[in-house]
Amino acid sequence: MSLEEKKKKKREDILQAAVKLYSENGFAETTIAAIAKEAGVSFGSVFTYFSTKEVLFEAAILEPLEDIKPYFVEIEERYKGSPLEMVKEMIDCQLDVFSKKKEFLRLSQQVLARPERYPVLFEELSRFVDAFAESIFPIIKEGQEQGHFYEGSPVLMAQSYIALLNGLRLTFIDEHTHLIWSDMKIQALRLFGPVK
Repeated sequence: MSLEEKKKKKREDILQAAVKLYSENGFAETTIAAIAKEAGVSFGSVFTYFSTKEVLFEAAILEPLEDIKPYFVEIEERYKGSPLEMVKEMIDCQLDVFSKKKEFLRLSQQVLARPERYPVLFEELSRFVDAFAESIFPIIKEGQEQGHFYEGSPVLMAQSYIALLNGLRLTFIDEHTHLIWSDMKIQALRLFGPVK
């Protein structure tokens, strides 16, 4: 492994440890020493990659969010078929992603619950939801025109779906392999339809 690869891996280990500990304990209760121990690095190494505890917290939200964004905003590029087929495929993929990201989702819930404490991060998460709603809007509209989806606001449908995803990870602590996640794919589809 090259020096660059080692540095990249060390940074990733720190970030993953931060996501885990911030999600379990919250920002105030999580120390840099605990993150360093969890990551298997020295205390000073954390500051080599992240200048402050706050910067590390922001990275623990924003970097995993960037990883999942394509599944939510590249809908027409990623999922194929009729609107109904696209939404089914999207739900399968997105629930798989969300079921595997429990620590990140628990952490993002802390931000969503306290917008006054984390205004910049809250705004970023809100933009993510808005971008998803904008991406899926034409697909829902087309599905409604074809009679596959319920009539109503496509934006509200998209927002309800995101709320379901967030709620699922708060409600179910089961591993992503648990049957509940397959069952919830059926429930998620029911937010859109199909009406036939």
